[in-house]
Amino acid sequence: MTAPVRLSQFEDALAAALPAGALRAELTARGLPHRRVEAWKWTDLKTVLSRFPSTIGEVSLDASREPDAVAELEREPSLIMPRLAAALGGDCAVFDLTDRETLSLAFSGEGVGHRIVAVRVPAGVEAVLHEIYEVAEAGVANIAINITVEEGARLTRVIQQREAPDAALVVTSGLSLAKGARAEQTTLGFGAKIARLETHVRHAGEGAELRLNGAYVLGAGRHLDQTSVVQHAGPHGVTEELFKGAAAKGGKGVFQGKIHVEQAAQKTDAQMQHRGLLLDAGAEIDAKPELEIYADDVVCAHGNALGAIDEDALFYMRQRGLSDAAARAMLTRSFLAEPLENLSDETLRDALLAQLADRLEAL
Repeated sequence: MTAPVRLSQFEDALAAALPAGALRAELTARGLPHRRVEAWKWTDLKTVLSRFPSTIGEVSLDASREPDAVAELEREPSLIMPRLAAALGGDCAVFDLTDRETLSLAFSGEGVGHRIVAVRVPAGVEAVLHEIYEVAEAGVANIAINITVEEGARLTRVIQQREAPDAALVVTSGLSLAKGARAEQTTLGFGAKIARLETHVRHAGEGAELRLNGAYVLGAGRHLDQTSVVQHAGPHGVTEELFKGAAAKGGKGVFQGKIHVEQAAQKTDAQMQHRGLLLDAGAEIDAKPELEIYADDVVCAHGNALGAIDEDALFYMRQRGLSDAAARAMLTRSFLAEPLENLSDETLRDALLAQLADRLEAL
């Protein structure tokens, strides 16, 4: 017999805002994700949000242009956070990208708010999607974004998560790749009181290619969880993942990466790497890379490593006149730059590298 879940005041207010139905019943029975849920074991959303005010707010969207349509979702998401976003975020803004377009989406949260957006890259189109996420003090932003890259299309997606010391952010992305589609996603995050950037990718078509890269820098009291689940369903798919992060004392980074290869996905080539740098005693980085393979003709690998700054390299730089802080910042920047330098868009790449340098200097 399962003991009933005790809801916090925050969860009670969230349930009260939902119409009667399956989602409300599920939230009332299970509550928000917490550390006893395997996928959330290092990001205890329930406990952290129980300390937040339940003031109703909104997630505003500042887009570089008007959406092409505003509509209800054709299918309901399966995970609870995007389901909440769909139920409480109003109608879904739909953007159909045009060839060579750069679409900018700046999300800003205040109070407790939800938002859902859909982006479609039509067949043969090459486009850029640039997202910025920012949450005000004591704010909670829950955002879902669904992206479809159609046959032969190419998408470059850049995500900037700005530091939010006393706020919470959950962004759940669904990315679907058709035959011959290519997607490149690059993330730079600085954490919040609690933040989770979760990406679910489905290689639905033959020959789809995916590159997932990310870097993060976390100071004291900052938490950032980057979780990805990549599902290969068609043959000849390619996935490359590279995430690197650094945490100072009191900062907590989480990396969870899973690559699932179905039996039909023969000739899959999937590689996943995570590297973490602990800048001080008292820093924490938790990592869980996984491969789940049901096909027998694949090339798949994953790796993970955690460590500290190389003391020999630090000594070498100190001998050449750099202060300890400057030498550490330079070594850390060199370590973290690789995932960002892989970005094909030169303008966005330079902007991310500059933001990384500024954050390390401040840290």
